[in-house]
Amino acid sequence: MKLKICRFLSAALVMVMLTGLGTAFAVFSEWSVRVEAEDGVMTGTVRTENVIGDSGRTVSFIDNGPANSLELQVTPQGGTDYIMKLRYRSGEVRDLLYQINGGPTSRISGFNSGSWNTFANMSVPVALNPGQVNTVRFFAPDGENGPGLDYVGFSASDVPPVDKPGYRLIFQDEFEGETLDDSRWVPQYLSSWAQKPELAEPTYIMENGLMRLQIFAETQPWCPEYDGETVVSGFTTGDRNALHNWNGTNTVRNPVEMQATHLNQYGYYEIRAKGQSGSARHAAWWLLGFEDVPDESAEIDIFEILGNNSHKVPVNFHAWNDPDAPDGGGFSYTNRQMDFHEEFHIYGFNWIEGGGQGEAPDKMEFYVDGVKTGERNVNIDYPVLQLFSLYEKRAGGWTGIWLPKPYPNTFDIDYVRVYKPVPGGQALPKEQLAIAGVEAQEVMVLPSARPAQYVSAVAGHEGEIFTEAHLPGVRSYVNVLYNDGVKTQEFVRWPALSEEQYSRLRHGETVMLEGITPNLSADAPGYQAPVLTLRPAPWDTNLNPKGIENLFDGDTSSTPSCWTETMEPMPQGGYISFRFEETKTVNGIRFSANYGNGQGIRSCTLSFWDTQTGAWADEGVEYTIPWTSAGDNEAGETVLVPLAEPVVAQAVRINITSVNTHWENKIVMREIEFV
Repeated sequence: MKLKICRFLSAALVMVMLTGLGTAFAVFSEWSVRVEAEDGVMTGTVRTENVIGDSGRTVSFIDNGPANSLELQVTPQGGTDYIMKLRYRSGEVRDLLYQINGGPTSRISGFNSGSWNTFANMSVPVALNPGQVNTVRFFAPDGENGPGLDYVGFSASDVPPVDKPGYRLIFQDEFEGETLDDSRWVPQYLSSWAQKPELAEPTYIMENGLMRLQIFAETQPWCPEYDGETVVSGFTTGDRNALHNWNGTNTVRNPVEMQATHLNQYGYYEIRAKGQSGSARHAAWWLLGFEDVPDESAEIDIFEILGNNSHKVPVNFHAWNDPDAPDGGGFSYTNRQMDFHEEFHIYGFNWIEGGGQGEAPDKMEFYVDGVKTGERNVNIDYPVLQLFSLYEKRAGGWTGIWLPKPYPNTFDIDYVRVYKPVPGGQALPKEQLAIAGVEAQEVMVLPSARPAQYVSAVAGHEGEIFTEAHLPGVRSYVNVLYNDGVKTQEFVRWPALSEEQYSRLRHGETVMLEGITPNLSADAPGYQAPVLTLRPAPWDTNLNPKGIENLFDGDTSSTPSCWTETMEPMPQGGYISFRFEETKTVNGIRFSANYGNGQGIRSCTLSFWDTQTGAWADEGVEYTIPWTSAGDNEAGETVLVPLAEPVVAQAVRINITSVNTHWENKIVMREIEFV
């Protein structure tokens, strides 16, 4: 059984209830003891040394191996889970080994207080037998010397159980192994921006049941082209090309395959973690939209614990391209009795469907050790991925001026758990769970749509072109409903389209695809393969697709500009087309624009879809749109362009031959109507 870390509280017994979960959040026990290192039994070459200051003496490990050891004894008087806190000094990075009651040898890595005259602390979870004498034996690893130990503190705490009544655990990692589990995590940090992919991989160690992200003096900035001297060690539950373009101008340098181990919407998230001290440093646990469409880009920073403030837990929001997501308006929880750098704390995040109101129908609640620190009503209607990251801004910045700090810098994570509430509150045994349904997905796409392409700048792969499999706008997940009423979101890979399927889309036909769920076994009871229907939109363009549907919504009175295209320069063969539900006689076209003389289409030719040949037939006439000075205002105008001859057609394509680009080199249109 894994033993957990928790901050010791002085109260004899404190029970905290987490609102909405209906179960005890944590029980803290009062037992703790401090054992001076020099009071232990020393063997071999282990010896005490006098230290200037108030600590008196420390124990030093001159030679390695269990023959040169320090033994301490402790008798726990309560609790079931324990932490061991070592106060030490070390002028360089050193490790230490320990055994409890003659059991297996465990390692504690990364002792470095920066100087032999400076002290620091290290905490790890340990397994002790309550009510009995426990012997803890310390010694240095082979070929090494250990740090100097001042004292070792032990404390007990009962921690939240994994199971929570009325909730089902849907994602979990207790970090029991030695490397990240690639079925749970993507060991990359926004890697498509990094020209050197290895710099986007996390530096970490997993030991004592902890994931410890690390940054060393030699760790290099992960993406100097776009993030300057920022050094990052992080991992996520998803990665894809162009994810989180925080500057808005970044270019993909390292094209990657899209992958996700866990995408989720709604539910309760919980972790136990410890931050990192030091100005210009911070540790973050955050959520991010997976950007299947650009609008799905909201960022929720559950915490960004700054290294220059050990008593504060800031929460932040960034909408990015999502017009409905919260932006700014974050808050902080401050508790001067707690140290979020030195101590482990439990952080919770509760995303409640329907818990908000009005235009923000859902709610997000934030917790520290069971205390609700704040909440925010939101409208984020898509799943998100998780990111854990440790940062150093070596040029300084919003996290403070750069100040030296002993390495390694660390962000310790004890566990990660994600739960979903079970409708009715009655969870089913695992062996009775079955899939009740997989929601089919239907997406309207432009007939001319093609997957995005990226050019590699990675050494040895310069100029290689990477083509995505999914079309723009296609969701990378499906909703899966279980027989207990819980709905999860599962990552799905859709196959790339064939040329025959592209041809069908161009001809106005639907295309159906069957996907693969890498994280959901086809052997799961009730499994159904996800199905995607691609339905071609009646409109199409080879220019900017965003807002193109608003050109044909029939609202000629609206004044906002709904479709724009930057001309740098005017693209050859630029077109806008529309397919009718039934064959239609077209006598003319009405164009609507604000400031038509300044930013409207100036001239065009027309093509009509020939159903017999299955191709576009050019009419052979160039038309000039008769904008007037009366329409050079915000209200704009609507003008009619009669056709040389009425045409009976199933679809019309407007081939743009010239444009008015008096402002910002853009054309801006409001409406197009065929009459």
